Amino acid sequence: MPPGEAEDALRFLDILTTASSVAHARGAAAVLAAHLLEAIDVLTGQAEVEEAGGPAALLGHRRTELAVDPAVRELTQRWFARLGSAPEATLGAGELQELRAEIEELVRS
Repeated sequence: MPPGEAEDALRFLDILTTASSVAHARGAAAVLAAHLLEAIDVLTGQAEVEEAGGPAALLGHRRTELAVDPAVRELTQRWFARLGSAPEATLGAGELQELRAEIEELVRS
């Protein structure tokens, strides 16, 4: 990772868990590509949590399991492997831009 990029890096796992939280907060039955984009926006400070559906209440409510859109599942598995299959894997600015472009393509399709 180039110098100066480390502080801008995002953990891939944080993107996935935030996308799941966004989908849950929106009452979706599945995590979709749009939820990944919203998660990236929240994690990069381009959107507030409230704009992405607000935080989901975890206490006192049964959290249902979410499905994952097959195209999102394929993308996340491919990127996880690309990043070395490590839970702590991060994406620098260039990788994040590339990931965002792939997700945007999924949203359009």
